[in-house]
Amino acid sequence: MQNQKQTNDLAANQQNSEDLAKLFDYPSVGELFSTGDTRRFDEFCAKLAATRENLERIVRYGSRDEAERASRAVRAVEVTLEFLQDLQKMRQTSPK
Repeated sequence: MQNQKQTNDLAANQQNSEDLAKLFDYPSVGELFSTGDTRRFDEFCAKLAATRENLERIVRYGSRDEAERASRAVRAVEVTLEFLQDLQKMRQTSPK
């Protein structure tokens, strides 16, 4: 029984690592704004928002240590999203 739990935990950790690796295969900020097409920007923000939601689940349901780490990560993701949204607004209001 304990071995099955450890196996499941390892599989979940590997999946999370792969998800994180995909997330951090991100374009530079400049690339997100390099064209008038906002698809890359929107996709990246959507990935960050999904990551925030997953982290919030860990805050609610994880162990105390996991919840503390996830809480700090949630704040980092929120700051990043705010930064990107501010840049997007500045870009939209700047003269062309």
